[in-house]
Parts: sequence; structure tokens; C-alpha cells
Amino acid sequence: MYRKFLITIGLGILVLLVSSYFFLKKDQNSPDKNPITGQTITINGVKLAVDIADEPQEQAQGLSGKKFMAEDRGMLFIFPQSLMPSFWMKDMNFSLDLIWIDASGIIIGIEKNVRPDTYPRTLSPPSPIKYVLEVNAGWSDRNNIKSGDVVLF
Repeated sequence: MYRKFLITIGLGILVLLVSSYFFLKKDQNSPDKNPITGQTITINGVKLAVDIADEPQEQAQGLSGKKFMAEDRGMLFIFPQSLMPSFWMKDMNFSLDLIWIDASGIIIGIEKNVRPDTYPRTLSPPSPIKYVLEVNAGWSDRNNIKSGDVVLF
């Protein structure tokens, strides 16, 4: 019994140390560092390179603190199940369009031109979603992206 307890504690500490190492190693404020590269999505024939935020600490950080985001990039939040998350603009330096995407890959809504000064207000989708795509403000209008469009992953 005591041995199982020590093994469990040891494994817990090991997991904590390894995850802390990778979390602290990331340079969150460097605009040209990509945590994950090579991911591309397509909406209405428009390709967009995306960074993936699928871990809680990545989702909490999001684009906060970044100075800018290239026009041909976005951040795709992936949730383990459909839900109604809340987003805010804490520590943001530029405006965004938030694109709400359901589990089928269909855009169910877009919050356009969300400015940093809207913090601490939170924004939520109109119904449960599995994905949120953050792009520079105006990107959805410039690319004729609208509710009902299908996102190809």
C-alpha cells in the first residue's frame, strides 16, 4: 500500500516537472515562434495557416501579449467536446475576429472586430462549438467568410 502511494506521488511529480519544463520553455511573446507549424485550414477556398491551442494552458494564453499576427495566420482553439466557452481580450494588443465553429466544421457565428479595450467583457458563441478560430480583425470580411460556411481541416 505504502509502495503504491510512493509510486503514485513520484509519477505525479514527474508529470508536473515535465509539463512545467515544456510550458516554461515556450517563448510566448515572440511573434515569429509557432508552437505548432504546418497546420492549414481552408474556408471558401481560402487557405489559412493556424497555430493550434488544444491544451488548457495554451487556450488560457491564446494570443495575449503578442505584438501582432501575420495576415495569413490564425489561432485555432480545439476543445475536447462541444461547449460554450467564454473569450476575452485580456492583454491583447490588436483586434480580432472570433469565428465560432461547431463539431461538424460549420461556422455558426462570427464576432467581428473585437477590440482589446472590450476587456473584461466576455464573448460566447450562440450555441455549443468545438472550435474557435481567431484571425485579425477584418479578415472574415476581406475573405467573404460567413455563417454557414464549412471549414476544412
